[in-house]
Amino acid sequence: MQRLQQLDGQLEAMLSTDGDVDPQLLQQLLQQREQILHELMAKPEQLEKSAWQAAVERTSCLLEQISQRRDQSAGQLQRLQHGQRSMQVYNKFR
Repeated sequence: MQRLQQLDGQLEAMLSTDGDVDPQLLQQLLQQREQILHELMAKPEQLEKSAWQAAVERTSCLLEQISQRRDQSAGQLQRLQHGQRSMQVYNKFR
């Protein structure tokens, strides 16, 4: 469970920055998290209810942060594509 907490801390720090997120590193960390969760679920008798509940809450927070990042990136992409189309139209009439 401690490994999961450390990994969640890394993910939260990565998603909390204002700069760009490295998609490969994010994917790698999420895959590691999934693997740890599978290992923990394989031994449910060793899990404390409060620790598991905290992990579920962290999962919800991480999903929300990822969703916000995705929406932010989608907005940036939309603005970029609009700008590119505007430049194409401008260059037609030059």
